[in-house]
Amino acid sequence: MAELTAPAGPAGTLTIEDRVIERIATRAVLDIPGATRHQGTVGSLLGSTAGRSILGTDLPRTTLRSSGTALRISLDIALVWPCAVADVSRRTRDHVIDEVERLTGTRPVRVDVTVCQLVPRGEVQRRKSGFIDLPAPPEQPVSEGAVPS
Repeated sequence: MAELTAPAGPAGTLTIEDRVIERIATRAVLDIPGATRHQGTVGSLLGSTAGRSILGTDLPRTTLRSSGTALRISLDIALVWPCAVADVSRRTRDHVIDEVERLTGTRPVRVDVTVCQLVPRGEVQRRKSGFIDLPAPPEQPVSEGAVPS
């Protein structure tokens, strides 16, 4: 839990729970063009990222470690592909630092960004348009004696 001290004024303390700072950071990731939400599926376990994705993980994901007022944030993110991965990651890190400081008054001492997934641009656009990919209906077996139409 991060303990923050306010400037001189009425006596008291301000305590911001770690999960609040994690949510601020997670939301800040999505402000960056090129960053996107992604829900892990079985397919991501079996694809080229085998062993790196966990079933049902949602991205972006934030982990916070705090020691007094020192905040260390780890971000796992998904990016729209193609993109300049290093540039988007740097902008994400800088924006998260700025937003956490702006909203909590404490500047993180470290923000680590891990790109866990690259999502093809077409897939992101379908999701933003509200389209859902449905599985194909099962083929109906033709019973004996029936004439297919």
